[in-house]
Amino acid sequence: MRSSMVNVAIKDMGIYLPSQVLDNKTVIETFGLDVDEAWIESRTGIKQRHWLEEDKTTSDMAVQVAKDILARRNLQPNQLDRIILATCSGDYPSPATAAVIAQKLHTRCSAFDISAACSGFLFALEAGVAAIRNGDERVLVLAADTRSRFINKQDHRSVVLFADGAAGALLEPVESGGFLGMFTGTDGTLPSLGAWIPAGGAINPTSAETVAQGEHYLKVDTLPQIFPLFVGHVKEAVDIALTKSGLSLDDIDVFVPHQGNAHLIDYIIEALDFPRQRTVNVVYRHGNSSGASLPIALAEAMAEGIIKPGDRVLLASCGAGNTYGAVVHQF
Repeated sequence: MRSSMVNVAIKDMGIYLPSQVLDNKTVIETFGLDVDEAWIESRTGIKQRHWLEEDKTTSDMAVQVAKDILARRNLQPNQLDRIILATCSGDYPSPATAAVIAQKLHTRCSAFDISAACSGFLFALEAGVAAIRNGDERVLVLAADTRSRFINKQDHRSVVLFADGAAGALLEPVESGGFLGMFTGTDGTLPSLGAWIPAGGAINPTSAETVAQGEHYLKVDTLPQIFPLFVGHVKEAVDIALTKSGLSLDDIDVFVPHQGNAHLIDYIIEALDFPRQRTVNVVYRHGNSSGASLPIALAEAMAEGIIKPGDRVLLASCGAGNTYGAVVHQF
């Protein structure tokens, strides 16, 4: 077992974006929505979103991310000690989709899912860091969601917002830098879960009746309920993660929040009083792919040179089940 204080860092990242791209006009025409393009963009900031092709699954996206990362690092799947997948739209209710990923990679290692919705990648990073501090050499943290298959296509709130995609990060021990502070939490004091799928679980098993009533579609609280909670939870998580890292917001070079909605991003940077020009906002071109949204934005910022070596980057999110978290990482 290593020291619990060993440094752990993101050594590489990968992205998978489905080739099927739906702009606002296409969504309106395809599903007969009674809104226009201006309505969608003014309320979400989204101009287009990626939806997974019908012949692919959540695990397919994650496997492609894994293969891309492994190829760049000149690694084989059997050199991974652990695969952690953040998802709320797995291939099956059981087993874990991480097990399917391990099967498709033809490898043997610890592999499991974490279900924390839009906060899932941060929860998975926390588990991955702990695993390396417990002796693992390489942990692959993935986030993949196919939200398009769990929404009512006639519900204009959902169909214009949600998207599909995947991203991942390879974690390894390092001499310095890497994760400086992290925090995850779940607020169990609230009466609502924020977003949920009513049927298909042990409370309300699948039946002809649940299907007929549309209870397998995602239900989401209204924006006036979501926005204040998002801001309050993210501020709390950011404060704790910064305190653990011994830093302040003035020390942060780049902020990558959950890419859920352009207005949510605006609200949180205003609440934190953080510069807009140092905040990553790509929701307009990808939509909200739940737990994959944040790592997609992070990986793109790295690839585009927005994040440079030595930069201290703040990640923060809030998700269904009233989960929330923040991470500070030095690249």
